[in-house]
Amino acid sequence: MLSLNKGVIILLLSIFIFLLGALMSISPAHAITINFQWTGTTGYLAKGSFSYDETISPKIISEKGIGTTNVLQSLSVSFYTPSGELINHYEDIVNGVAKGNYFEFNFDTETQQIFGFIDIGGEVSGETYLKGIVNDNLSLFSIDRSGLEKILDDNFGSFAVASLSSNA
Repeated sequence: MLSLNKGVIILLLSIFIFLLGALMSISPAHAITINFQWTGTTGYLAKGSFSYDETISPKIISEKGIGTTNVLQSLSVSFYTPSGELINHYEDIVNGVAKGNYFEFNFDTETQQIFGFIDIGGEVSGETYLKGIVNDNLSLFSIDRSGLEKILDDNFGSFAVASLSSNA
């Protein structure tokens, strides 16, 4: 009987050591946050940030439309007048879920550059959004109460980008 109990204890101890080793080999998520800024030719400003797990992200991050995202965990953007007054703030992606039907965003994780077509911010009357092709033409739009779009500012579409790493 004593040898049976000893055998069970050795078996349980072996299983425990195996499971502990397996758990230790799992690498933790490593979130990275990227801050970005766009300035229009007349001084309107878009400031934002987005985050993703860099341990599982592909070279190119492309997100489009409403619903569960492929890679991004969050994206927020705020728009300001040339005098620095906040126009609007949007949480386009929260906990890996994009809120906007027209939302579109592309990011190269190797070059740390936003690229291609983007559409971030609001969508309905009374809101503001930034839309266009990066390094070609980006425009900051305001949607009036009747649904008409008005360009507030534009430029050739360049962004200032800075990354901030943080462990999740």
